[in-house]
Amino acid sequence: MSPTDLAPDRIRKGERTRTRILDAAADVLARRGYAAATLTEIASVAKMQAGSLYYHFDSKDAIVEEVMAVGLDHARDAIRAALKAAGEEASGHDRLMAAVVAYITAITLDSDFTKANIRCYEESPEATRESLAVPLREFANGWVRLIESGQLDGSLRSDVEARVVARMTIAAMNSVVGWWRFDGEFHIEHVAHMFASTVVDGLAIDS
Repeated sequence: MSPTDLAPDRIRKGERTRTRILDAAADVLARRGYAAATLTEIASVAKMQAGSLYYHFDSKDAIVEEVMAVGLDHARDAIRAALKAAGEEASGHDRLMAAVVAYITAITLDSDFTKANIRCYEESPEATRESLAVPLREFANGWVRLIESGQLDGSLRSDVEARVVARMTIAAMNSVVGWWRFDGEFHIEHVAHMFASTVVDGLAIDS
């Protein structure tokens, strides 16, 4: 068998190793944050030597940036799935409720990548934040559109600025990562629905 014939297997192995590194990095970054996370710990979780990470990534920052980008994708996927389940005929109010519950669940239970994104953003280098500026802006604009759709169909108040409310809501949801614990008093489903009810019902037209 020629080296060319073997190439696909080597590529697949490389992709699997890269995925293992990213999974390990997401776990470490979600628990430790950017500053405390080390390549040694990431390599240990990935069950490989620290030096081997450099075959796949140029630096710690390169790993962090990709983890954060994947986290954003996971969050968007969770929201899209929730909106699809809610259906196009659902009111803007109900679609926003579904999105809020889905996002809070994603950042606490479903994805270390999404949690790592939230924990590491403020600590990450300026270059990393700049590289994520466009997708983060698009993510925020998705929440703006959700609120605006509810304003248009009359299910959400029109006397508030959607852009402001969207950013306030995102910040409040992200804060859950900092204080919620698996062994705490409240199950995250309870927290998510309580938050959604408080915030979204506060925007409801009949509130």
